[in-house]
Amino acid sequence: MRTVAAVILDLLAKKGVAKAFGIPGVHNLGFWNALSKDRPEIISVRHEQSCVYAADGLARATGKLAVAITTTGPGAANTLGAFGEAATSGSQLLLISSESPIKNRSKEGTRGILHEMNDQSAIFTPLAKRVSIGGKELVLAKSTTTAIDAISTVVDFLEFLAQAPTGAGYIGIPSDILNQNFAEQVPAPSKNCVDFINQEKNLEIDQELIKKALDGVNKIGIWAGGGAQGISEEITKLSEHLNAPIFTSFAGRGVGSLSKNYLTLPIHEVEAEQVLSQCEALLVFGSQLDGMNTKNWRINFPQKTIIFDANPSITLRNIKADLVVRTADLAKATQYLNTLPPREHWIDVSQICIDARQRITNSEKGGDGMALVAAIEKSWPIENYIVCDMAISGYWAGVYLQTKRVRQIAYPVGWGTLGFALPASLGPAANGISTLVVCGDGGIAFGLGELATVAQEKLPVTILLHDDGGYGMLRFDQKVMSHPERGVNLFNPNWQLLAESFQIDFIKSDLESLAEVLRKRAATKTPGIVLIEGEIYPPKSTSPRWNES
Repeated sequence: MRTVAAVILDLLAKKGVAKAFGIPGVHNLGFWNALSKDRPEIISVRHEQSCVYAADGLARATGKLAVAITTTGPGAANTLGAFGEAATSGSQLLLISSESPIKNRSKEGTRGILHEMNDQSAIFTPLAKRVSIGGKELVLAKSTTTAIDAISTVVDFLEFLAQAPTGAGYIGIPSDILNQNFAEQVPAPSKNCVDFINQEKNLEIDQELIKKALDGVNKIGIWAGGGAQGISEEITKLSEHLNAPIFTSFAGRGVGSLSKNYLTLPIHEVEAEQVLSQCEALLVFGSQLDGMNTKNWRINFPQKTIIFDANPSITLRNIKADLVVRTADLAKATQYLNTLPPREHWIDVSQICIDARQRITNSEKGGDGMALVAAIEKSWPIENYIVCDMAISGYWAGVYLQTKRVRQIAYPVGWGTLGFALPASLGPAANGISTLVVCGDGGIAFGLGELATVAQEKLPVTILLHDDGGYGMLRFDQKVMSHPERGVNLFNPNWQLLAESFQIDFIKSDLESLAEVLRKRAATKTPGIVLIEGEIYPPKSTSPRWNES
C-alpha cells in the first residue's frame, strides 16, 4: 500500500529524477514520510524560491526534468519569481505544492484554514506552459481535488512538459489527499495527452517550400536559440555544409560551438551585427528572437528569414518570416537542409571574433570585463558548470565566455531575475557537478541563507563574488540617464567572517590572480567564496549601451 505522495515520487523516479528540492511544511510532510532509497531524495533549501531556482539550475545543466516541492499558500507563492524565470527560459520543471485540506474547505470560499487561498494554481497560470490540443488550449497549472485526479495529472504533465518547446508546470494537491493510501492502478496518459504527442510527431516538413525559399541564396546565416540545444552537432554539420555563420541567443550559447563559423560574440557587438547584415537569409532554430537578444528588434535582420520551431507563435510576434516550418523535430529539418547544394566560403568568422575580442580587451570600457572572462576561460574546466546572476560580472561571463559545449552556462535573462545564481547552483552541485557562481554583492544577498544549504550538503560550489558596493548596473543606468545616484549603494557584511561562519573557504583575489585562484578551486570539491572588488564597466549586451556608436 502506497500513499498518493509515494506514488508521485515513484512516478518521478521512473522519469529519472534522482533529487528534488524543497522545504517541508505541515501540509506537505507526506512527501518526506514517503522517502526511501528507491525514490528521489529531497534536498532541503532555506527559502521556497530557492527550491525552484535549484530545480531550474539542474534542468538547464542537464536538459532533463527537474522537480521542486513546496507547501501551501505562502510557501507556493514564495516560488513565483523563480517559477517565472524557469517558465520564460523554457526549463523542463515541475513544481508540486500541497494545498489546504479538501475536507475542511467551504464551497463559498476561504474560511481561515492555515495557509488557505482560493484557486492556488491561478497564480501560476500566466507563466505555466501551454499546449494546444485540437484547437483548445491547456494550461499546465492545476489544483487537483482527488487522489486519482492528482496522480493522473502528474502522469500527463510529465509527458506534456517533455515535449518541445519545454516549459514549467504547477500541480497543487490537498494535504489530506497526499496522505491517502492509493491501492488503484496508476493510470496511463490520458487521451488528450496521447493525442497531443501524436499531433506533434505527425507534423510534416514541406521540403519543396524550403528549397524554393533558399533557391539562389548564397550567404546564409544560422540563429540558434535555447530550443536548439539538443541539435548542436547537427547545427555544426549544417554550418559547415552551408558555410553559414552561427549566431546564438543567450540560451543557445554553445550550440554549434565546434564549427569554425561559430561566433563567440553577442549580436550586440558591431562586428557580429555586420556579419548578420551581410547574410541574405537567416535560418532560425528554436528561438523566440526576444527583445534582450535583438536590442528590442533593432538589429539588421537579413532580407529573408525562415523559422524552424515547435511553437513559433511568440517568434512571429517579434519578426516577420518568409517561411515558418513548425516542427518538434529540428534535427530532421537540418538533415534535409544538408541535402541542399553546399554554399561557398564567404567570410572568416574565426578571425573576425579574434580581432573583435582583442579590440574589446584593449578598450578602456572592456578591459576589466574581458580580464574576468579570460580568467574563467583559463581556469574553469569545460565539463564543470557556470551559473551567472543579473550582475555586471554575470553579464560579462554569461555572454562573452567562449562556450565549448551546450549547457555550460546558465544565464537568467529569460525573465531577468536578480538573485538567481546562488540558489540555482544548488541543483547541478547537488547532482555532483562542480559549479561556479558568478554574482554581485546585491544578488547574493537575496539568498544568503542558501550558504547553509551549500555547507550542510557539502556542495562543490565556488562563488565568484564581485563586490562593487551595491547595484552596479543600476548605478550605471542612473549615470547614463543623468539621474541622481539613489538606492543603489549597499551596506555589505564582512564577507570573510560570513564565509567562516558557514565553514566555507574564503579567498580574496584580484583580476590578475583570479585564473590561478579559480584553477585551484576547480580542483577541489569543497564550498568556497572568491571575492573580487572594484567597479567593472558593463558590456555592450546591456541595454544602456545599445545606442552607443
